Amino acid sequence: MANEKLKGKAKRALLDGKYKRALGFFDELHKLEPDDLRTHVKLAELREKTGDTEEAVTDYIHIASIYAEQGFVVQAIAINKIVLRLDPERTEIKERLKTLSSERGDDWAIRTVSPKDQMQAPGISGKDRAKLSFERTPLLSGLSGDELEAFIDSLQLRHVDAEELIFREGDHGNYLYLIGMGNVLLRAKDSQGRKRVFSHLCEGDFFGEYAFMSRAPHSDEAIAETDCSVLMIDRVTFDEWVEKYPGIQSTIEDFYRQRVLARVLAITPVFEGVPTDARLALADHFKLRTFEQGGVVIREGETGDTFYLIRSGSVDLSTSGMGKDGDQVALGKMGEGEFFGEVALLTDKPRTATVVACEKVELMELARSDFDQIAERFPSIRKIVEAYQKQRVQDTIKILLSRKPG
Repeated sequence: MANEKLKGKAKRALLDGKYKRALGFFDELHKLEPDDLRTHVKLAELREKTGDTEEAVTDYIHIASIYAEQGFVVQAIAINKIVLRLDPERTEIKERLKTLSSERGDDWAIRTVSPKDQMQAPGISGKDRAKLSFERTPLLSGLSGDELEAFIDSLQLRHVDAEELIFREGDHGNYLYLIGMGNVLLRAKDSQGRKRVFSHLCEGDFFGEYAFMSRAPHSDEAIAETDCSVLMIDRVTFDEWVEKYPGIQSTIEDFYRQRVLARVLAITPVFEGVPTDARLALADHFKLRTFEQGGVVIREGETGDTFYLIRSGSVDLSTSGMGKDGDQVALGKMGEGEFFGEVALLTDKPRTATVVACEKVELMELARSDFDQIAERFPSIRKIVEAYQKQRVQDTIKILLSRKPG
């Protein structure tokens, strides 16, 4: 409890810009919790802010050494960048990373876990801890020795204050970002123009890949949830490394697919009532389906038990309805974040419309059985789907009546 009060005082002093006072509090906290690396990092930052560069460098080197020994490669790289900024002659951390990666082989840099996870597993060795399967695959897989050293040299370090935007919607995607220290939120606008968080990221995660890979402006925004040290890779550097190590691009493309789905779920009205963490878990229930231009996704009159969410591209909807001689009547077009096929989730009725791909389209398919499991946990989903289904029936009737001869 005493520690919590001390942390509160330290935070208030920081917010008030009283760095010397905050330094004293963090020094006390570090003595009470010497294994808490995040407190030690903050202490080093405050030494730097208050002009004690020599002690700051000493602290940073000690912290980076612990990260390196325990396999937290990205964190060690970020601290290394800070050390070299303060004292370009202090290259021992970079050399240590190079040595460790050569000694331990490629596996050392394949999987890392955050310091918080590490603190919860004190009985696990640093090497084994670095290989724990936490589904966190950084860009360092396969790099060792001189290769890792060269890659480290090519990274740019950027400090970002808490609540500061790292990039905003519309900014050009010139960089790929890797979190060395801190936490980042990714947000996108839903159909109502409201900003929705679709990913919580922490140390070792990378982001910005959507715009970077497509060479398009960002369609979302990244904001620092806490003070962050972010490592940046420019396009020229990335292209050079992909040519040497094609696996880097495959890693990014895998994350790209996962994150696009997370973003689409966040902006789709059906899932508005589902907490962010639960939405991410839902992604596992969807299957990717791709259709080329002109491909028929569903055909009116057929039976079906699947629902579709548009991840990219667009589709045309039509129905024979009351059209003359069974001619198709256009019902409209749908694009990213929109959905169709909801009737199949609610009833055993045949498909009520034909859906055709306007261009190459990526769809996320959800089976009725999976939907039922999700709706059992989050009843609001079924109510929202039912409301949309009723509204679409009314809209279809209006369109058909407007075409009916008077």
